[in-house]
Amino acid sequence: MGLTSVRDINIIETPPQERLPISTYIGPYDADVVRRAVLREMKRHGQAFNLHNRVATIGRVQKRLERQLPEARIAVAHGQLPERKLAQVMEQFTAKEIDLLIATTIIESGLDFPNANTLIVENADHFGLAQLYQLRGRVGRGTRRG
Repeated sequence: MGLTSVRDINIIETPPQERLPISTYIGPYDADVVRRAVLREMKRHGQAFNLHNRVATIGRVQKRLERQLPEARIAVAHGQLPERKLAQVMEQFTAKEIDLLIATTIIESGLDFPNANTLIVENADHFGLAQLYQLRGRVGRGTRRG
């Protein structure tokens, strides 16, 4: 269809119009950097993901981040939550009632949150390069830099 000019051809190397490149920073976990990143995102009326891929310890991460960021509205999402609760959390995130979503790789595909522009990946060395690239694609889907 693209060759007959009925439709445009999209090449995987072509980002959607108005989409800005994503800035990526790599370093050891630093609570102060995480706090500044989330607060910066909140200041520009955006949302953030904190990826923690262990359901057994995700509650501890939530408590730690709630202490670090008392001004943020924080929730947790993972595949072991009851379906209704998971749907409720995702609806709240969509409605911008949550500033920081602590999640497992459940966010890896199928989600489009144009307001989510910051992704913090804990223990990134536990993921493959392709998976990290897929996760990175969850942010910066709007007109603001991710």
